Amino acid sequence: MVLELLRGRTIEEVSREYQVTIADLTEWRTAFLKGGESGLKKRPDDSRYAEYERTVGRLQMEIELLKKKKRTRRAQSAGIR
Repeated sequence: MVLELLRGRTIEEVSREYQVTIADLTEWRTAFLKGGESGLKKRPDDSRYAEYERTVGRLQMEIELLKKKKRTRRAQSAGIR
């Protein structure tokens, strides 16, 4: 309904079609627009999350490399005995 208002339909048309009060439609449209504004604002924490994701990825790679190194050493020492 809100999208229909934003696309140009009159509030009276939408109110009649969906049997919703104009007050409710106005409230929903306002809430929708406020939510849209906040969704467009860059959050200061976004860059921190990206940094954390990179760090986690790097640490996961290091863990896998260490596991592989450990398996290789075990296999080598088992072959020596």
